[in-house]
Amino acid sequence: MSNSYKQSNIVELVVSYVKHWKLFVLSFVICVGLAGAYILVKNPEFRINANILIKEDSKSGMSGLASSMMKTGIPFGDVLSVGGSAVDDEIEIINSYSILRETVKDLGLNVSCSSGLIKKTNYYQDSPLRITPANPDMPDTLRYTIEMKVTVDKQENVKVKAYYDGDLVGSVKSQFPAKLTTVFGDFLIEKTKFYDGDKNRKFKVYYSGYGSSTEALMRNVEISIASKKANVVNLFIDDEIPDRGKDILNSIIKNYNLYGIDEKNVTAVRTAEFLQQRIDLMAEDLSAVEREVEKYKEDNQLTDIGSEARIILEKSSDFKERLISAETQFSVISIIEDFLQAPENRYAVVPMSLGIEEESAVESLLAYNELLMERLKLLRSTNPGNPIIESMNEQVDATRQSVLMTIQSIKRGIEYARNDLREQEKTFNDRIKGMPKQEREYIAIKRQQEIKQALYLYLLQQQEDNALKLALENPKAQIIDNAYVNSRPVKPMKKLIAAAALLFTIILPIVYLYVRKTLNRKFHNARQLGNYTMLDVYMDIHSSCSPRLFTGQTETVDEDMRDLRSMVFRAMDNDIEHKVATVTSVMKGEGKTFVASNLALSVAMLGKKVLLIDANLRNSSLSTDILNAPAKGLTQVIQGQSDYKSVIQESSWHENLYVLPAGDVRSNAAEVLLSSAFSSLVNELESLYDFIVIDSANLYDYSDTMPLLHLNDLTIVVTRAGFSDKDTMEYIETLVNKEVISNYICIVNDVVQTSGR
Repeated sequence: MSNSYKQSNIVELVVSYVKHWKLFVLSFVICVGLAGAYILVKNPEFRINANILIKEDSKSGMSGLASSMMKTGIPFGDVLSVGGSAVDDEIEIINSYSILRETVKDLGLNVSCSSGLIKKTNYYQDSPLRITPANPDMPDTLRYTIEMKVTVDKQENVKVKAYYDGDLVGSVKSQFPAKLTTVFGDFLIEKTKFYDGDKNRKFKVYYSGYGSSTEALMRNVEISIASKKANVVNLFIDDEIPDRGKDILNSIIKNYNLYGIDEKNVTAVRTAEFLQQRIDLMAEDLSAVEREVEKYKEDNQLTDIGSEARIILEKSSDFKERLISAETQFSVISIIEDFLQAPENRYAVVPMSLGIEEESAVESLLAYNELLMERLKLLRSTNPGNPIIESMNEQVDATRQSVLMTIQSIKRGIEYARNDLREQEKTFNDRIKGMPKQEREYIAIKRQQEIKQALYLYLLQQQEDNALKLALENPKAQIIDNAYVNSRPVKPMKKLIAAAALLFTIILPIVYLYVRKTLNRKFHNARQLGNYTMLDVYMDIHSSCSPRLFTGQTETVDEDMRDLRSMVFRAMDNDIEHKVATVTSVMKGEGKTFVASNLALSVAMLGKKVLLIDANLRNSSLSTDILNAPAKGLTQVIQGQSDYKSVIQESSWHENLYVLPAGDVRSNAAEVLLSSAFSSLVNELESLYDFIVIDSANLYDYSDTMPLLHLNDLTIVVTRAGFSDKDTMEYIETLVNKEVISNYICIVNDVVQTSGR
């Protein structure tokens, strides 16, 4: 396709749209009006920002991680990427369902109240109505949003209708406080101090469950990292009520810090509870031993130990310390073993502050506690029946059994060492057999007292250390900027809306015109028809008010007909032996008679002797237009009732133009035209005239034209702009493809002239 053709298409397209400029003006008025109305009605939304710094733990934070990784030669850039990943995890926690649900509950975001029909007024803490469910647990279980339409007159008569999904679920007519009964439960509707009762009021109240409100909040809150190398987190929310947006962000930060403190304190709190239980039990044991010592001294009237016993005890002090240490370790390991075997401690964190000396035990318990903490985090966002939790439970059980086996192995080793020490103690006791019985018994009791006392003091020290750690826990997020409101609203975006309105001003009419053009099966010129058919469409014949051309009043159409005449001669190769042209059309009313008669006239004006044959035997109009419907014609000639010389008449249009009228109307026109007499007639007339034009019947309704196609040298197919259907052209394509029509010219008649020629 040439560039000139493309440019012509573009110009034609632009002109076709410019003709409908009124439609564009109407589109401009509508689009700009709607945009302006939206800007006026839409309440402005403000952006609320808050910035926090995520603080890392000393043991696992960025500083400790960076130093440890740099010692091993890992690049610091990798350290920063690890830190960024940790902040990403914290962002997910901040925007988690559980934290945002707490925010919804704290601020009552599941209830919204508004008034106004077109421009709405939304309320927050200044709401004129208070909606309270009879069941306080309703928001936790309510899965739907209930719409309440509240109407109050000056006498404070209240009318309430509750809807769910468009269906009425409850109604009441009362005064404040009004009790509304719905299928979901009862509600108490009260007025607040902000209620203005001087006029009739209408309100809309939406009451939702915490779940759906939390999901809506998750979609509205935006959280991002200030930069990849920083631990600063930015929180955003757009809200029509700035105070509500500020409260939301501040509440999210508060709940995140509470979550962080609770997470850090899980192990410490569990250890404190365990230590208190063991201290209470050890205090009872120590008191019992001390009472036994006191009773033994009273019963045996002992006040002091002999010098010999003191010497022996001093020599064995080192031995006693070893035995006490072994007993202490055995007791600690036994405590851990009992704790792991207790069913109620199946998923409890194992205390790590008991002073276990075996490194293998410490490593196993640390790994076990980390697994428990991971399970606890999953439970915060997942129900216990989740397959992930069940898989985690199986992993915890397997790890606990492994840890228990390690503890039992260590216990057996300590027990073996303790038994060995006891054997040595027996040997030592043999050396002091000469001591009085009271002395030996006293030593045994005293040893038990010292063991209990040492363990008791040890537990007290661990309790104090754990309490100090619990008291020093800090929030995870350091607030850089509390929630603040930007001075300019972010919505509605007036410039964007105005640009969209102008864009739609252009797009909508174009789309409308394109769709109308696509759905319209009519064509209006040769170029359009050429886009929808495989036929060669050659030219346009513009509209004319007169059936006869070349009268001086139809210059444009006269020129079109001259072009058609030249095209016909070229199609016939300007051969004198090729002189018969048949003019036909797809349907009636497309102007084939107009084209046939004026084509014959234009050839006659060249000084050629032209014969115009009216072969439309069923519905002749040519004879009527030119000869006032003579009685005799082609039908009588073919049937031998008349001689063609007596029937052919000279036309009043031009001295070189002769007409052979149709004659009587015949229903068997196809048979008449198929006769050998008609073929012989045409052959004879070819020798008498320079050019013959045959006006035939239309192709789509009748088969009369088919016999003519074998006699002529050229077929002129006439279509009409705005009248002929694109689909009917398929019939012509079929005839061309089957070579029923071989040499043809396809033209579009009655084309409206737009500008110029």
